[in-house]
Amino acid sequence: MPFKAEAALQCVTYAREVTGLNLKGDAWKWWEAASGLYKRGNAPKEGAVLVFKRQGSMVHGHVAVVRQTTSPRVLLVDHANWAPRRSADRGKVAESVPVMDVSPNNDWTQVRVWYEPSQQYGDRVYKTVGFVYNPGKMAPVEHASFRTSEPVAKAAEAPVTPKAEPVALSTPAPVAPSAPVEAKAPVAAVVAPAPTPAPVAPAVPVAAPTPAKDVVPGKFDARSWAEQA
Repeated sequence: MPFKAEAALQCVTYAREVTGLNLKGDAWKWWEAASGLYKRGNAPKEGAVLVFKRQGSMVHGHVAVVRQTTSPRVLLVDHANWAPRRSADRGKVAESVPVMDVSPNNDWTQVRVWYEPSQQYGDRVYKTVGFVYNPGKMAPVEHASFRTSEPVAKAAEAPVTPKAEPVALSTPAPVAPSAPVEAKAPVAAVVAPAPTPAPVAPAVPVAAPTPAKDVVPGKFDARSWAEQA
């Protein structure tokens, strides 16, 4: 960056000079002013300008130049005049300042800015519109380690716990095949003999009864008498 860190500048003057973007007016107007002139979007790129909306006491909005990104949620910016009114740092240039995206969709529409005196991110969430891309630096920003300055090192996100290495499974010892079981011959079914019918006694002929003879009254029958004697 061509400007010295102790220079007293407005944020728009600084951003215009270091990027070469031909945009004028208050910082919050840069988004609309770039329409049709420069590409815009919600992904940070090196040399792009992050446009802040006007909000609260920041009635003119704010712009900051992207230096690099360090993670999907943290980038470093160079900007000017980011200090409370009537403070010693008002109008000065700050370089490699961490900015953290806190938007639900990771689209950089809500951010928190690193506050050097407290060595932590500020509590206030600032609304932003997006990035105006510098045509001379359109390459996506490569992730870099926090080596730029002391604030950057303290703003680094907590390291991600590495994945555990997969545990190698031991190969089971081969099991000896069991001796083949000899198949037994099928058992033939035993058929029970049919029961022998009991002998039937021959029928005994029954003698037909001798018809009774008519007895003539008053006549003696000698044969009947002889049979009865």
